[in-house]
Order: sequence, then C-alpha cells, then structure tokens
Amino acid sequence: MARAAKDTRPIADQATSEAACTYAALILYEDNQDIDATKLAKIIKASNLRVEPIWTKVFEKALKGKRVGDLLHGSSGTGNSAPSAQTTSTPAAAETKKAEPVKEVKKAEEPEEDVDMGGLFD
Repeated sequence: MARAAKDTRPIADQATSEAACTYAALILYEDNQDIDATKLAKIIKASNLRVEPIWTKVFEKALKGKRVGDLLHGSSGTGNSAPSAQTTSTPAAAETKKAEPVKEVKKAEEPEEDVDMGGLFD
C-alpha cells in the first residue's frame, strides 16, 4: 500500500493565511456554495499554499450564518434585515435628535509666509 506523500511546503504566515482564507471564502460565495473548512482548505491547497487547519475552521465559524454579500456591502450580515428601533425617553430628547443642517465653519485664509530653508532649494 502506497503512502500519501508528505506535504513539504512551508506553512504560510498569519497574514498570508488570513488572506488565503478570505479569498477562498469569496470564491465560494461567488459560486453560491456554503463556506466550510473543508471547501476552504481544498481551494487553498489548489492555490499551492499551506495554512494551519485552524484558519479554515476560524473562517468557517466566523462566516457561519452570515450573508457574505451583506458583509461586503457594509451591513451586519446577520440575516436579520429588520431595522432596529431606537426609543428616546422624552419628547424633548427626540426633538434634539432631529437632524440639523450642518454649518461649515470657514477659517480666514492666512497669507503664506516665506520661510528661510537655509538655501535648500536655491
């Protein structure tokens, strides 16, 4: 019986491992597949990288139940699309929370001064 050849590639550093898992997760997302550690590891291996198995497990747990598209577009990605309701304690507090027009404060322009650079640009 033939043994599987031992993988002699060096293990990638932390930043490379995180990037590889991120790109693998994006590939799975684009292909509309579930993101799990096995699939992440398979894609990473195909890219000729070697990462610690913990990284694929961390990414699987971090992305479980999340919508990657929502994470990419800046929302929470938790799957709960209902907006959260904020309540205020008094009507006066509610009135103070209304948006007020932003007033730009312009500083008076100061004239430029000639600074002696000691002949640096002569």
